[in-house]
Amino acid sequence: MEAFNPNDYRKRVLADVERRGGPGESDPFELYDIPLDEVDSLSDAEIAVRVEEVWGFWQRQRDHPKYRVLVGLLVAAHPVLSRVLFDSAARRVEAGRIREMRERRDADRYEMLDAAISRLVQRHGGVPAGKVSGLEEIGAMGGLSATEVATRLRRHRVIEDAPMPVGVLTDQRRQQVRQLLSEWERLIDGEPTPTLFALLRVDPAKAGQTQEIRLRAEALRARSRELPPGRIRVVLDELLIHIQDVLESDEATLREYLRSVAEDVAEELRPQVRAAVLVEDELVGDDFQYLLDEAMRLGLERSEATRVLTEIAAELGARVENSPPTAPPQPISSPPAPRLWEAPLRAARAALRGARPQEAARHVEEAHRLAGPDGEGLTPIRSVSDEVDRVLNEAKAHWRDAMAACAAKRYFEALAQLEKVRRTASDLLPPNQVPSIDQLLAEARYAIAEADRLFAEAQSGPTDARMRGLLAVVEICADHGGAVTALAESPLEAPQRVEATRLANGSVLVAWSPTSTDNVAYRVTRLQPDGSWRVVGRTQATELEDGGAPAAGQPVYAVAAAVAGRYSETTRSDTAPVAKPQGGHEQPQDDPTPSGIPAVTGLAEQAGLLVFMWPIGVTEVMAVVRPDQPPINPDDPKARSWKVTNMRYEIDGGVRIPPDIPRPCHIAIASCRREPNGNLTVAAGFAPTARIHWLG
Repeated sequence: MEAFNPNDYRKRVLADVERRGGPGESDPFELYDIPLDEVDSLSDAEIAVRVEEVWGFWQRQRDHPKYRVLVGLLVAAHPVLSRVLFDSAARRVEAGRIREMRERRDADRYEMLDAAISRLVQRHGGVPAGKVSGLEEIGAMGGLSATEVATRLRRHRVIEDAPMPVGVLTDQRRQQVRQLLSEWERLIDGEPTPTLFALLRVDPAKAGQTQEIRLRAEALRARSRELPPGRIRVVLDELLIHIQDVLESDEATLREYLRSVAEDVAEELRPQVRAAVLVEDELVGDDFQYLLDEAMRLGLERSEATRVLTEIAAELGARVENSPPTAPPQPISSPPAPRLWEAPLRAARAALRGARPQEAARHVEEAHRLAGPDGEGLTPIRSVSDEVDRVLNEAKAHWRDAMAACAAKRYFEALAQLEKVRRTASDLLPPNQVPSIDQLLAEARYAIAEADRLFAEAQSGPTDARMRGLLAVVEICADHGGAVTALAESPLEAPQRVEATRLANGSVLVAWSPTSTDNVAYRVTRLQPDGSWRVVGRTQATELEDGGAPAAGQPVYAVAAAVAGRYSETTRSDTAPVAKPQGGHEQPQDDPTPSGIPAVTGLAEQAGLLVFMWPIGVTEVMAVVRPDQPPINPDDPKARSWKVTNMRYEIDGGVRIPPDIPRPCHIAIASCRREPNGNLTVAAGFAPTARIHWLG
């Protein structure tokens, strides 16, 4: 298992989980970045370290402008998601289940793409380069990215496009068409479709009427676009490609297809004709009429079917009886009843294309009312009705999200949602809706433009005014990406010297020194007996009275500064103060257990590495280095610091000191504590056993 990389995890895991719809569409092994193929070889300790690393990363991403909602869901679900990973037996069982689930999920997602690739390989011996963009569109219908499609294509040879020989139908193509038509008949319970003409409902006698063929083919393509992703659509799309290449390309190819159909029918009927002429050496009337009907059922028009039967009989040395019996006259039937539901259904489709689903819904209701009493037309009506419902439901969800985003001043999000409503459902809202979609669009665009202007001013303005400018930007547009990122990168000083004083009335007064950051608020929390932290209150002042403090003992408090939803490090009331000697320079005041966290011992140099004894319960430490004097505390502004996990320590055999740090130098190790809520608390100081003068 590779070392955890936060940036790679964000791009590779969070992005995929967000795209698929959240944690419910994922599994613990993906969410905690644990490779399934390494589950059996990983120890419980390694799994625990990885879970801890990912958990800490989630905590740090709570305010991420893109993933904050997803991360919030992950943090809330962490106790349930991680539980199955800590026991090796349960982990292996769960891994087996997840493997099967992923295989099924991938099979569903790749079904349409694999079918299309298979057809192309059968037809061309590889994937033509000109078809790759079309495969990407097919993959997108199954939720696949272009990268995933490209990965799938690596299994096959991509070949240069070669034009189809004019007027030539290969045996391979004829076989593909027959197989697809046979599969279409199995998938669709309807009339037989022995030929491409039958699929288009075109009489083979009218094969020369290319305009009718094109119109019917276009209507069938429109029907295909309305079908949901699945095998029926894959087969129909493949057949439409053959229709375009064979029936719509040129007359020579079309005539060649007609000849190929006649050859296939002759091959099918030859054994039956041989049996019919075996005794009499003649194809008599009843047999001729039966075989003529069979030839027409297989796709030939009457005159061509007669020619084929006559030629087969001649090949067998037989003749056709001159006067086959005439079919009895058929009763004159009344003209078919008009399909009144078709007109409103066409109007519904047109309204959908015009982004008017409410109008389309009214046309669908009219089509339902006009549908035949025997249920005629219900299938296409139901298909359009489902599409109308889907568009309306999505548009309503976009509208709700847009209203919520506007209320929270998240105007970038609101603009995207409003444009989706305008693009897909322009008639969703009544004309007298207040506010209208136009008003909200104008509001969002104005807020974004004003935020962009203020952001540019803040970036180019003086440093001391930069924070105020950025806060003004997020006040106008809370999800302005540039301002949010800049605020996240701006230093946020933690409050200093937190003191807790018991008052006469039994409450505790918590006071602290303010930070240098403007427009800051403070969050005050109290340490509970179970180790968790309870929020006491929030204030913009520098003190807060805790009336609910326990009567016994002196509670421990922590104060953090907050700006625009981002918090500084916490400062605790039990932090050892920093003393200033006569010279005025701050010097470290060592504490055997700073902040109540056990300290490392036995700090020493060994083979160029820094080694020490880890205290029980501590899995992370902060290494702090300063070249000129011992570090004052872990937040010493003149020191360089980095975090070290016990897993990295075990792998390296100690702590590696970066080569660019000058020697000699002063090094101190601060123990860390992972709080129940996932936050990492760094000890406020160093124990005497956790310091060393590194000579290098």
